[in-house]
Amino acid sequence: MDSLINTSKHTMFGNLYWGEDGYRFFDNSVQLSVLAYRIIKNEGRHPELLTKIRGYFLEQRRLGDWRNTYESALILETILPDLLTENKQVQPSQIRLTGTDTKTIDKFPYSATLTDKTISISKTGSLPVYITGYQQFWNNKPEKVSKDFTVNTWFERKEKTITTLKGGEPVLLKAEVTARGDADFVMIEIPIPAGCSYESKEQQWDNNEVHREYFKEKVSIFCRSLKQGKYTFTVNLIPRYNGKYTLNPAKAEMMYFPVFYGREGMKQVVIGASGH
Repeated sequence: MDSLINTSKHTMFGNLYWGEDGYRFFDNSVQLSVLAYRIIKNEGRHPELLTKIRGYFLEQRRLGDWRNTYESALILETILPDLLTENKQVQPSQIRLTGTDTKTIDKFPYSATLTDKTISISKTGSLPVYITGYQQFWNNKPEKVSKDFTVNTWFERKEKTITTLKGGEPVLLKAEVTARGDADFVMIEIPIPAGCSYESKEQQWDNNEVHREYFKEKVSIFCRSLKQGKYTFTVNLIPRYNGKYTLNPAKAEMMYFPVFYGREGMKQVVIGASGH
């Protein structure tokens, strides 16, 4: 059992699964996670793991259905008896917000801006509901945050890391993003120094990247999903103006759950005269 648990993987929401997401009929994350669920259920000592595996199956239904009829039947056959046992029948989920006003929410997704200093949240129903709360403000001295994502950046020329840039000599600004768990709809923002401009504006397709936006001060990269692991993103720059510049922190976050994020620290970049 320890060996089985140690080989599990997890999504950013903390749900557990086994295997790789693929279309091989008997070797994909649905088939292997169903098998693991049945083993753990028969063992009977880890009900908290069963909850997290059920969460994974429900997370895979985020687009409204599972991938095919066979997998739908397999998942329902596996988890439905436990849902019915715990709740007699599956009840729709509701969220109750209690503050200055009291609200009951039963249609999702739901978003609201709250100004209460104190608020309580309770849930009823059989299925999980994910809640994210955040505030936005200007941070004058952002420190490095390695939480759900770890972000490291550096400049590279001719496959060597450099600390001082030379005017007129193209460089690569690289950002390495490490995802703590599987995440969907991830945005990576890579600021560029004020003394640089883009040497080229390429759309890259690695790392499940689906789109890039090149702004004057940053590049925004959108990825459909990032599995747990490390990914490297590259921006082609050309330094133009000598001086010492601030490089704002690169960051990675889940677009619809921005509390899952990570960022680099503030850096200084020096651009000197070209040696040519």
